[in-house]
Amino acid sequence: MLSPVKYLHKGYHNFTHGFSKKTVIIIALLAIADVLVMVIPFYLKNVMSSVLIAKSLGILPSQFSQANAIYGYVALLSYFVGGYFADRVNLKKLTLFGLAAVGAFSIWYAFIPFINQGKIVQLYIIFAAWSFITCFIFWSALWKILAEQGKPEENGKLNGLHGSLNGLIGSILIALAYLIFWLTGDIFAKHMGQYAFTSLVLFFTIIIFITTILLYKIVPDSTSHKENNQQFDIKTFGNTLKNYKLWLATFLIMGVYMLQSGLSVVVTYAQDALKIIPFIVVLAGILRTYFFRFLFSSPAGKWADKTQNYVLFITIGLTIASMLTLTMILLPGFGGDFTKLNPVYQIVVQVLVIILFLGLGIACWCLVTNRWATIYQIGINQKEYAVSVGFISFIAFSPDAWFWQVDSILLKKFGAENGYPSNIIANQISLAVITSIALIAAVGGLILIFVLNYEKKQQMLIKQNQQLATI
Repeated sequence: MLSPVKYLHKGYHNFTHGFSKKTVIIIALLAIADVLVMVIPFYLKNVMSSVLIAKSLGILPSQFSQANAIYGYVALLSYFVGGYFADRVNLKKLTLFGLAAVGAFSIWYAFIPFINQGKIVQLYIIFAAWSFITCFIFWSALWKILAEQGKPEENGKLNGLHGSLNGLIGSILIALAYLIFWLTGDIFAKHMGQYAFTSLVLFFTIIIFITTILLYKIVPDSTSHKENNQQFDIKTFGNTLKNYKLWLATFLIMGVYMLQSGLSVVVTYAQDALKIIPFIVVLAGILRTYFFRFLFSSPAGKWADKTQNYVLFITIGLTIASMLTLTMILLPGFGGDFTKLNPVYQIVVQVLVIILFLGLGIACWCLVTNRWATIYQIGINQKEYAVSVGFISFIAFSPDAWFWQVDSILLKKFGAENGYPSNIIANQISLAVITSIALIAAVGGLILIFVLNYEKKQQMLIKQNQQLATI
């Protein structure tokens, strides 16, 4: 029987997949940075209703969705060039500058609730700046630094450990931040209520600058940009675009991203349309967004590495997640006033929606963990990794623009802003869009599986013919 110390050591070894302590520390810092650049513009709405965030900022929900759409539009202009840029500029410097710049704009965002003149324009500028910094400067650099911490065949383990640490750290940070928001907004509302949202944002901003310092001191310089420091090759660039397998993988990853990002709509759907107690929604949001990432990312990465069939793994996951989302849409009936349904059935729907939301959280993080590993399965080499990430991001993350634009329009036309009892119809249509994209992506995954299997068989035939020719 193992002693407690040996048992803990074995558990740590399994969790970290045998990576060295130095590598684990580097991955942990990258995971914290990954949380922090996304937490204020995106992850907050995974645990807090968008309606509540908009109210805290002093704007309409449709205007908040429009700000998210602007983030997406700027991202479309940044992703691809950012990937090429990360191949040729010092990755550590890009990461440090990007993280610090996100922190600087977060200070401005923290005081938006107190601004009366030009509030909306300033909000849109902040979201546009966050997008440019994250997507052009920070994003591709971070993922390439992560990829360099192990071998290509360890990609799933690297992403899994990164995802698990991201989830664990994110759970702690978002819980502390919401505690601050709750204390200032509810318990000490009389004296500090107006500072609730500002306090929450400033808490994350302080952590951003601390992490920047730690990254500077601990993460070593990358030399890969020196190896790839050649002139831009239009022909090579064009060949990348002609890779049809990369396109199929891109649509597969888009389906994953729709579930990961778009399902923040469920938080508003649950709290405002289905009248679920805010504390339960926040708790479910923390579990789904962060803690489940901690629990399931590492095992999912390890499992996918064993099979080396990341595309099949994601295709199956997308199909399951789509069925869960469809059920969530249909349970309360389409449209109408939820409060007029039978009280017992209301409770049943509320409980089932929370269970489905948690189930989607598990599915999402298993998928997110392995989405970038598809690049290696389709034969993209390390030299082209960052460019491929940028290209995929340009297409696969485009819902950041068009989906939130659609959501903003739906809230204006079918939400409380236009006299409806709640935003239930707008939320359900948005969820239907997410489900449709995920199912289409699953079909693309099936096509990619067929293509990869066909190529594998062809390669085996060529090898057999070569062996026969030598006899």
